[in-house]
Amino acid sequence: MASPFREINWKIMIPVMLFVVFQSAFNSFSSVLSDIQARFPEASATTVQMVLTFPSIMSIPISLLAGILASYITKKRLVLFALGAEFIGGMLPLFYHESIYTLFISSGFIGIGQGFMISCSTAILAENFEGTARGAAMGLKQVASSLGIMGLTILTGRLSTIAWYKAYYVYLITLLLIVLVVIFLPKGKTDDRLLGKGVGLSGLKTIFNPSTVYLFILFFFLGACNFAFYTNIGMSVTTKGLGNASVIGMATAWNPVSTVAIGFLYGYILKLFKKYTLMVATIVLSTAFTVLTFAPSISIIVLGGIIYGVGAGLQQASALYYVTEAVPKTATALTISIAMMMTSLGITFSPVVINGITRGLGNTVNGTSGLTIAAIAYGIFFILELVREGLFNKESRIGMN
Repeated sequence: MASPFREINWKIMIPVMLFVVFQSAFNSFSSVLSDIQARFPEASATTVQMVLTFPSIMSIPISLLAGILASYITKKRLVLFALGAEFIGGMLPLFYHESIYTLFISSGFIGIGQGFMISCSTAILAENFEGTARGAAMGLKQVASSLGIMGLTILTGRLSTIAWYKAYYVYLITLLLIVLVVIFLPKGKTDDRLLGKGVGLSGLKTIFNPSTVYLFILFFFLGACNFAFYTNIGMSVTTKGLGNASVIGMATAWNPVSTVAIGFLYGYILKLFKKYTLMVATIVLSTAFTVLTFAPSISIIVLGGIIYGVGAGLQQASALYYVTEAVPKTATALTISIAMMMTSLGITFSPVVINGITRGLGNTVNGTSGLTIAAIAYGIFFILELVREGLFNKESRIGMN
């Protein structure tokens, strides 16, 4: 099997892999929250936690705005703006850290940067790569993001031992990334104008074609069911009496490792399964949640966590890749923004969806019930994908050069 990496332009891929690390870099600040809580004892625990989640909340509307602006401004300039916003956000607490509200302003700038990067990083890959090379590039982006978060988590932890606010020094790296993007990333093109005066309904028809409408709805439920792992695994382990937080940590610790491994191999996996790759992800995740549901011991819990990591890695890479193949190159930025928004909404409302179905079936919410619902749901997604790809998507070029 020929390597899909042979077709990748590394002059484009390397700067993308570097700046994509800051697409979710603020997640690495979770280790600093306790220090922030100690510095601002008058603030509630929820307020302190919101410092960490605020960028993610902001990134939902901002990523949609980025998709619209991609019709007027090149994605390279949007990335440079995003890095600049994150630099400003990262520097604010270094100069003034006497008020927790400064941290929220900082998180706001970081959220703006993250929102632009979410849309632009994948759109740049879709603009510059085709077929399996695009799939391999998506996988490498996933690898870079996962490894970057691991590295930044260690770095922020070390810096915070000097003083909690010095963890923000990691955002100095964005200056180097700005230079690399200016030098190496091609100027690129603006997307087609899909919204606005004179466009009419043609733009909306391009985005909301039968394939994307199906994917948008699917991504909402994939996001809700995928996140059920994090919201239910701890409760399930505790309810079964299988262990404490350390056991839960063992179940989740393999996820980044599995995600990185799948990212490296995704180009090959895509060449092997082609349009059925997302279907494979759903059956792997259904298997993972089934194993976790009936797990009688710690070792089986860990096994289920490993299987989950493989399925989640496949789902994450496939979801974005499928969207880029469903619309023309010049419509990818806005389409990706909508897809990511639907996924984010699914994650946000995951407890509502999963627990609502659990109660609707007359069951008690106890963690294991949520894992069961997710296992069944992914089984249904598997059937949907099998029928769709086998009967209604026969002309698909997914996974082909």
